[in-house]
Amino acid sequence: MSFSRMIIQLSALSLALAVLPACTTPTISEEVATEFAAEGLVVIKNSGFDEAYVLPGAGLPEYSEVDFDPLDVSRLEVTQTAVAGTVRSQWQMTPERERHLLESWQGAAARAFDDYPRAGARAGLIVEAALLQVAPGRGVSSETAASGSPIYGTSDVVDISVEFRLLDADTGQLLGVVRDRRTVASLQWGRAAGTDLAGLFNAWAGLLHTRVSGR
Repeated sequence: MSFSRMIIQLSALSLALAVLPACTTPTISEEVATEFAAEGLVVIKNSGFDEAYVLPGAGLPEYSEVDFDPLDVSRLEVTQTAVAGTVRSQWQMTPERERHLLESWQGAAARAFDDYPRAGARAGLIVEAALLQVAPGRGVSSETAASGSPIYGTSDVVDISVEFRLLDADTGQLLGVVRDRRTVASLQWGRAAGTDLAGLFNAWAGLLHTRVSGR
């Protein structure tokens, strides 16, 4: 299978994953999240993200200003496994890659939240984003087995994990936490020092806007 066809298939998959969950209606359960019991967060179901927690009565749609902290890559764990189509140096966090990642996320956030005025001085709702892991993909591969079933754990895709934290700027109170993992072509991470992740960041920022704004 050609690389261009693989990218088309994975892009279609990413688009489906980004759009379909946003059409479902999230429900706030009464289940207190063990990890965030001290903060009083409960589980959100059908959020479109892998995990989502919120403080009951947080009133996220009532915030008129949103400010984004720079993308945190200090916690990022990057696979040391050789991935097909890439070389080991492409998996290192270089200053150039870090700059591209920060710029790409900031651009995606600005586009998705362009209907909000920028707080600029840590006012309103603060959004903290952190990349957590890049690892060989466990999602759907571009190839299938003879039975027609997807092959899992193949080397042409990687899973990228992220965490978003929502805080009130005035009090510092944690209002919500979102975690998600998406599958992309391995070259989207390895090639061009991280600039090819714009589509992934746009999908995350767009769904985050939907959940924060309620629109």
